[in-house]
Amino acid sequence: MLQGEAFRGHDESALSLNKGNFLEMLDWYKARNEEARIAFEELCPQNAQMIYPKIQKALAKTCADGVRKAIKQEMGDRLFSVLIDESRDISVKEQMALVVRYINKGEVIERFLGIKHVTETTAEALKKALVEVLGNHGLLIANLCGQGYDGASNMRGEFNGVQKLYRLILQEEGCIA
Repeated sequence: MLQGEAFRGHDESALSLNKGNFLEMLDWYKARNEEARIAFEELCPQNAQMIYPKIQKALAKTCADGVRKAIKQEMGDRLFSVLIDESRDISVKEQMALVVRYINKGEVIERFLGIKHVTETTAEALKKALVEVLGNHGLLIANLCGQGYDGASNMRGEFNGVQKLYRLILQEEGCIA
């Protein structure tokens, strides 16, 4: 793929040299899978190509859900740690990125779980978002054994950063002393 990280391209026409990741990936796959090429170009040249933007997003979401399910299945009930960072995206919306780290067959594995948009970046709001993300993925707080943050005070502040607030939750649940 030639275009960096853009999911949708500026020009998605058939003659475009840079149609966006989804259509470029689709062309790549058709070039390597004759059955797919025939289905898209010969059987359904005008219809059922699944290239409408809303369908592209739905397919990408389904793939992401499948990847997250596979990560959770691989993790099982293992202990894990989280790596969290927050920043603004290009549209100036605050977001929190979450990575889990765990050991599988003696190997340290790090998996990106996703990005959660947050309305504010206070320690309390980020802690709430973290608890929500872990809950949505079926990850038990009791299995959380470590946290990694950048140096921002709202993340790892000694008295009221996300790290401290999360340790309080773990203490309340009897996970740590």
